[in-house]
Amino acid sequence: MTIPENIAYLYTIKSVRETNSSTIPLIKTNKLINFDVDLNKMDSVVDFVIKTIRESFPTNESLLNIPVHGRFQHFGKGNPNRLTDLIKKFKLTLSDYEICKKLIDLFVISVLLDAGAGNEWKFKEPKTNLEINRSEGIAIASFYMFENGIFSSNINDKYIVDGNKLINLTEKELSDGLQINEFNPINGFNGRLKLLNKLGETLINNKELFNNNRPGDLIDYLKINSINENEIDIEVLWDALMKGLLPIWPIEGRTKIDGYIIGDAWPLKNKNNKIVTFHKLTQWLTYSLFKPLIEFGGFKILNSNLMTGLPEYRNGGLFIDFNVLKLKDDIYLKGIKFGKENNLDLPAFKPDDDIIVEWRSATICLLDMLLPLINEKMNINNTKYELSLPQLIEAGSWKSGRLIASMKRENGGPPIELIADGTVF
Repeated sequence: MTIPENIAYLYTIKSVRETNSSTIPLIKTNKLINFDVDLNKMDSVVDFVIKTIRESFPTNESLLNIPVHGRFQHFGKGNPNRLTDLIKKFKLTLSDYEICKKLIDLFVISVLLDAGAGNEWKFKEPKTNLEINRSEGIAIASFYMFENGIFSSNINDKYIVDGNKLINLTEKELSDGLQINEFNPINGFNGRLKLLNKLGETLINNKELFNNNRPGDLIDYLKINSINENEIDIEVLWDALMKGLLPIWPIEGRTKIDGYIIGDAWPLKNKNNKIVTFHKLTQWLTYSLFKPLIEFGGFKILNSNLMTGLPEYRNGGLFIDFNVLKLKDDIYLKGIKFGKENNLDLPAFKPDDDIIVEWRSATICLLDMLLPLINEKMNINNTKYELSLPQLIEAGSWKSGRLIASMKRENGGPPIELIADGTVF
């Protein structure tokens, strides 16, 4: 069945920047619906982000070592050798091609589990008793589940993820893997479990993309659809992920147009209720797959500049914590009321609330505005050291969002809480 052109467009990576572009003039003229805007405060953001970058990358030459923002780095929290040691083990007996498949297996699972965990949850590493929370905690929890064969039904190879196991993954298996108990709750647990169960279904049903029921089969599809066997246009990778993952997203509470579920896309009041697309988890996954595809799959990825900044609470929180964006009084009071109803001290909202949609849209736009300001102030414009957007996110905005949050709030959480199902943001 052919998808109508207007619907197909909303699934594209190009749609993310294009549908959100109408928010830029509203930012520049302080005409957002839910926020007051003070672009004079961007100077403080620029200085803070540059300071953050320079703490880890003090010289221009070292800037060349900033990786693309991706899941790989999270596996090294507290121990940079977790994943690299496993890769060394794989190298003893496996080809780079199969290592790439295994890394895609792991990264897909890990990213799909990676919506906000909340302020209370943490993962205690069995080997070290190191306690790690939030995104890195989920990464390391998923790493141990992968290493223990929780996602494999193959008795001869525990280091794979396959649909037959995911479709039957139990609440206890995932709960034990994430160390969930009454003292260690995680936001949106049921949503995460359903997501993995649904992933199992699509791995089994979509033979075009997953010929052996594994996420890693994606590399076979990319080889067939590559240019000169090793060059992949970002839109080919993107379309494969969208086609593969679309069936797994929740239906309830999501935007539907003419019966089609659009995924992480929402009507925005400042755009006269037209749809803006984010596809945050798919973008996060796409960025995360760059390293295995390039380093082990041998691919060159073309036109990656079509990707945007990630519209989530670290990048978005950076702009609120520096008062570039400030909730309007009536919106703030509404959020405080909803927060109290959910035992939270901060303003809280749901993913489809217009304030959250506008915040995420503004985040994409502000990150695009921030990048040239950073490069200019660092005096690296038009040089080999000039930062790309995924490098800015990795070494600058995401890390800065976390740092300023830890300075402003004891729990290091976001300035606005999201009451969600574990599948967005």
